[in-house]
Amino acid sequence: MDDYSLTENTFFAIPMYYLGFIFYLIAINAYQFSIWIASLFNKRAKDFIEGRNNNIENIRILLAADSSKKIWFHVSSLGEFEQGRPVMEALKEKLPSHKIIVTFFSPSGYEQMKNESIADYVFYLPFDSKKNAKELINYFNPEMVFWVKYDFWFFYLNELKNRNIKTFLLSASFRKEQIYFKGYGVFFRNILNCFTHIFTQNKVSTDLLQSIQIENVTLSKDTRYDRVYNTSQETRYLSLIEKFKAQNQLLLCGSSYPIEEKMISNFLKQNTEIKIIIAPHFVYEERIIEIENTFSGMCLRYSNADENTISSKSVLIIDSIGLLSQIYRYATIAFVGGGFVKSGLHNVLEAAAFGKPILFGPEIDKFPEALDLIKAGAAFTVANEKECKSILIELLQNKEKYLSATVAASEFIKENVGATNIVMEKIMEDYRIK
Repeated sequence: MDDYSLTENTFFAIPMYYLGFIFYLIAINAYQFSIWIASLFNKRAKDFIEGRNNNIENIRILLAADSSKKIWFHVSSLGEFEQGRPVMEALKEKLPSHKIIVTFFSPSGYEQMKNESIADYVFYLPFDSKKNAKELINYFNPEMVFWVKYDFWFFYLNELKNRNIKTFLLSASFRKEQIYFKGYGVFFRNILNCFTHIFTQNKVSTDLLQSIQIENVTLSKDTRYDRVYNTSQETRYLSLIEKFKAQNQLLLCGSSYPIEEKMISNFLKQNTEIKIIIAPHFVYEERIIEIENTFSGMCLRYSNADENTISSKSVLIIDSIGLLSQIYRYATIAFVGGGFVKSGLHNVLEAAAFGKPILFGPEIDKFPEALDLIKAGAAFTVANEKECKSILIELLQNKEKYLSATVAASEFIKENVGATNIVMEKIMEDYRIK
């Protein structure tokens, strides 16, 4: 029997552990079945299923002749990949002969990063099962493993622990209402005990882990700050974006959904002198057409733009991947999407790194960086179209308020860089990584 070790030795611990285990098995199987059903009519779900067809066999073939030492990073999607990237880069520098493997859970992250040069291999993570975990880890044979932020899969993490493979959790963030900190969360607490060491984003997370007797914890802050700061220091001139903006104020709606786009469309009708860039979260034909309909004839697709046409419209749609983080450089104000649905807010730090005032919806309780940016005076929540219009006008017309927000955003990022150095010092010295 595998060592499904327990951290609590009480009368109720063992039955609660196995009840949690049974619940986990039911949940992951129900999830797989629901994805399979959804794949019959949903493209993302179809990509999710098809990307995993013959996945482990393909991994075995690709890695069969590669005897080099390997480092495995698992990320849920693109945002977590960007969180892990600074550590990947640091490890590449320290251990140049090692190969980096990245696995994704999400098809959107995989499709965008499958040819990313920082990784030597990029794969979908096969569904979580005892068999898949044993086979995948056999083929990867990693010297060390990094999980980024969350996406905790029991069989994989338990197998890594059983094999005594150093497994680190980066940029972890926890809240007291999560199941790990409930009396009935024994099974889920033990998943966290599979990690050799956990690096947290904030003191709240550190204290919560220590409250359940997890002591192998270091407060490192969030590696995303290092990533966005480094990006802001790069010089990348985008001539078409520069010409589109010209001398106008530019509102950039990044990782947007229809609700943000509708607000901006109505704002533009009354403020025609401003330029708008829409970079939707999902980039596929139906979404682009939806945006074009929302702005009714005012749009130009980036893929169709050239030096002669770029200035012909008020709204530019970014219908390609990989540009958003650099386009923030040109924005006057950023409106980041996802804040009108729970757990949906996207990366606000990219805009802050360029010193841009930021707007987003009110569903931000799970995003401490958004709350901190509000406290710093760099960001503002908008609950509806009226609030959106009011804050935009104030920022665009009140120079003192605007400059205060830009300075606050830049300083906030600078104050929080350094997580990568903390992580690297800890793993290289305390865990004798060579």
